[in-house]
Amino acid sequence: MKLTNEQIEYVENYIISKDIKWYELQLELTDHMVSSMEEFWTADPELTFHQVKHYAEDKFGRNGFKAIEEERTQILKKEFRKNQWKLAKEYLKFPKILGSILFVFIIYKATFYFNEPIKLVGKSFAFLAILAIPILYSYCRNRKIQGKRFLELNINHGTYTGIFGIMYWILFLLNSFKVLIQQYPILILPFCLFWVLGLIFLITGIHIQNKIVENIKKQYQLT
Repeated sequence: MKLTNEQIEYVENYIISKDIKWYELQLELTDHMVSSMEEFWTADPELTFHQVKHYAEDKFGRNGFKAIEEERTQILKKEFRKNQWKLAKEYLKFPKILGSILFVFIIYKATFYFNEPIKLVGKSFAFLAILAIPILYSYCRNRKIQGKRFLELNINHGTYTGIFGIMYWILFLLNSFKVLIQQYPILILPFCLFWVLGLIFLITGIHIQNKIVENIKKQYQLT
């Protein structure tokens, strides 16, 4: 027994009322819920609409909608990290790795031209934070696509807010060991390496974010 368009719309609004604000999950859960309701109704046509809705919802379990949202969140986080590492590894393979190593060496050698090399490295990390602004701008611009919010885009943004926390701790360590670094300048080399790695992750992050937006617009026919 098939649900009418009005009944399907009711189910969709009901799922949204359960604080499911991500468009792709709204569609997926509505589809599963409708399919389950139609199965119950076909098995027993005497049931009312609200009875089959209740039975279908029981299949999801207690707090089932939010549990599915959390499960999908964890899956998307793992997928995002996997894709980012895959792209980052391309910069750590020959011949691109030669450019990365050269970049680390140039930054390291540049510190010798300053009386306080720690300040140069600190400003470099501040500049890295500025480079992250395009990611934030892209997120704000695409936070909603035609008024719809997507979990996949939110995961991407949430992952990059952690970069600023990492930068804070790097700068904290840099300041904590400044006396030791003045005595042994070679100790500043790992910070130069972290800076280049941070730049690589920012570049790959922007690429992934643009790709996600492009795929979402294509998949859901949003322009």
